[in-house]
Amino acid sequence: MQLYLIQRWLMLLVLGVLLSTAAHAAPLERAEAVRVLSRAASAAEMVSYTGNYVYQYGDSVANYQITHLVEDGLSVERRVLLDGKPKEYLRSGDKISMYPPQEHGFVLDRRYTSKLFPNQLPNDLEALLHSYHLSKIGRDRVAGRDAIIYQLEPVDAYRYPQRLWVDAESGLILKSLMMGLRQEVVQQFSFAQVQVGGKIDRELLKPANPVREVVVVDAELIDLAKHPQFVIKPTVPGFKLVKQTTRNLPHKQREVTHHLYSDGVVTLSVFIEPKNPKMPLGLAHQGPVHLYARQMGNHLVSSLGEVPAATVESFANAYSLR
Repeated sequence: MQLYLIQRWLMLLVLGVLLSTAAHAAPLERAEAVRVLSRAASAAEMVSYTGNYVYQYGDSVANYQITHLVEDGLSVERRVLLDGKPKEYLRSGDKISMYPPQEHGFVLDRRYTSKLFPNQLPNDLEALLHSYHLSKIGRDRVAGRDAIIYQLEPVDAYRYPQRLWVDAESGLILKSLMMGLRQEVVQQFSFAQVQVGGKIDRELLKPANPVREVVVVDAELIDLAKHPQFVIKPTVPGFKLVKQTTRNLPHKQREVTHHLYSDGVVTLSVFIEPKNPKMPLGLAHQGPVHLYARQMGNHLVSSLGEVPAATVESFANAYSLR
């Protein structure tokens, strides 16, 4: 117990030093910020690597194995969940296969099929830097490799800071985390072991389970002004409506419309459904996730996301009936 307390104290001390440094770090010039992020995005797609990484969200921890190989310009990737029931994800260029097989009609949006750790950055980096400043805050080692620490600091109070540990040699993101308003760790990805470049065994790309190809579609951004049912006037800058679906809730005769927004690194959902008297209105939260619900005529509008309370409240209030 005493050893644990000492380790915990040292971890908090190091984190406190990093936070203090981040608070005083000057933002990089726009051109340099684009260069750093472009290099990280390119490395995730064009560099070969293999290793194990840990995903931590709240009290939940999952371990994954990933192998990413570039052959003749084609990117091939396999990732496997190492805990619990077997799960595999295989990507070869634009083709995606998964295990266990997904239910009939399951469709993936191409924008998200390759935006998995460590390839998390959006294509439009210029737009991202309208919502965040990028600062260089220090150096560290991750999985035995030298890394430069950068922070994506929001320019407003509508989103949380993001921190990136970027491999000094290749530019690959080795670790990333999202921090809450109190600088607590909300979500974290981190390589525990990684090989970057060199000869990588192609056998690691062979699936261990009968993966099945899934349909991948190219979705387009939606014009809010042309929505047939609602007048939508969001006041939070930087977020775009990237997906909308309408479906019936299981075992219920209620239709729910789902709008998914993104600013490039974080997503937020808005749900519109028939009024439900059992659903409490107002603000609620669990950890970093905030929910805000309000009545709109005979509808219930709920906004949910890993964003500050002001963000979900603003999105829920952005909707009105035509």
